[in-house]
Amino acid sequence: MGAVSGISIQPSALSKVFTSSYDGQIRLVDVEKESFDLLYSSDECISSLSQQPNDVNSLYFSEVSGELGVFDIQARKSSSSWLLHTAWINSIDFNPENTNLMATSSIDGTACIWDLRSISAGSSNYLKKIDHELVTLT
Repeated sequence: MGAVSGISIQPSALSKVFTSSYDGQIRLVDVEKESFDLLYSSDECISSLSQQPNDVNSLYFSEVSGELGVFDIQARKSSSSWLLHTAWINSIDFNPENTNLMATSSIDGTACIWDLRSISAGSSNYLKKIDHELVTLT
C-alpha cells in the first residue's frame, strides 16, 4: 500500500471511510466491521479524493495526468472521466449550497471552478480559472 492521498467519510454511514493512495488505489474502510476493501485500482497515482455532498453513490478522484474520474460506489467501477488540467490535481471540493459547482487546484498553476452539468467528454470548459505564479498546493 502507498501513502494516503485523500480521505472521505461517507455522510450517510459515518463508520465508512474512503481512502485514496499514491499507488493508485481507492479503498473502503468499515470501522465497525474492521474491514478494508479494495474498490478501485489504477496504474496512475491517485492524488486526491472527494465526495459530492448530495451524491453518496459517487466518489470523485484525480490522477496525476490532470484527469478527474468518477467512481460509482454501487456499481464498483469508474463511470466517467475528464481531462481538466494539464498536470496533477491537488484538490477537489464542492460548493455545499450548489453541489453542481466543483473547484479543483493543480500543480499546473491553476485553480478552476466547474459546473458538473456542463462537463462532457471532449468538452471541459471551466466557469472561472485563476492562474497562480506559484504552484497551487493544498
